Amino acid sequence: MLAKLTAPGFITVLCAHEAAHLVYFNIMGIEKFDIFPARLEFDPTINDYKGHLPAIQPLNIPDWAPGDFWDWLFKIARALAAGGVASRKLMPSSDGGDTDDKERFAIACAEYNKDPQMKTKIDSKEMWAEAQLQVTRDLENPKNMDALNREAAKLRVHFVL
Repeated sequence: MLAKLTAPGFITVLCAHEAAHLVYFNIMGIEKFDIFPARLEFDPTINDYKGHLPAIQPLNIPDWAPGDFWDWLFKIARALAAGGVASRKLMPSSDGGDTDDKERFAIACAEYNKDPQMKTKIDSKEMWAEAQLQVTRDLENPKNMDALNREAAKLRVHFVL
């Protein structure tokens, strides 16, 4: 994990990834986040240590309001997809580091799809792709990218070893 964190350019991309999540969750009105530095934890199930990269976690994601479900869900999709989009923009050779984000979104959508009141089923892959496209367009604007970079610089203070 230390090798990854100290690799040239990695921390810059990681900070941008997490800042992108933060910016898009801010759009939803979320302003409070837990900030987790890099850490190692012993996992007795594997009898070894697991590393966790620095990350942010939004607190108190608001529930959707009646009649606003699809807009609310798309905002969440954008917030989760934003990290990978920002990472790939800064480092095109990167996988984006968004596999877990995408999986969490797909699991949440599958749970909503179990609700018998859901008349239109959620296509998580399609919504994820649309969210990525929207974030990509947003980050083509230099003002938006500058705002993201400012947030990344603030997070870096918490993430750097």
